[in-house]
Amino acid sequence: MKDPFLATLVKTVHDHSLSFGITLITQGGVISGHLISTKEYFEDFSNSIANAWPGGPSEDVRSGFAAWSEFRKADDAGHDEFIHLKNARYVYGNQLVPNGKIGILWRGKLSEVTGFSLGACEVS
Repeated sequence: MKDPFLATLVKTVHDHSLSFGITLITQGGVISGHLISTKEYFEDFSNSIANAWPGGPSEDVRSGFAAWSEFRKADDAGHDEFIHLKNARYVYGNQLVPNGKIGILWRGKLSEVTGFSLGACEVS
């Protein structure tokens, strides 16, 4: 069961293009990053894939993956089924992985988040 308050935060981020730090607790562990909209997630994802394409950036690949942002899955109340983070890091003991200046893009099921805190863990 997803937390209705967290679902409302995700919807607010999506509807208003906001972003803020958040730390999530899941069965797989703790992950920390910046909550972003579905649209921003797929734009960043598609740009990364297109830029990694052999022979240089591929506009066809970029636009194909970017189109996924239009397929936002929401429940009857308009809440997203997925949560998206940018510059995300896994909390592993007293370390953050990856430990560089840039984290990863992360997507997870909102219903699998068991708790959260506002604020992201940052590499010092």
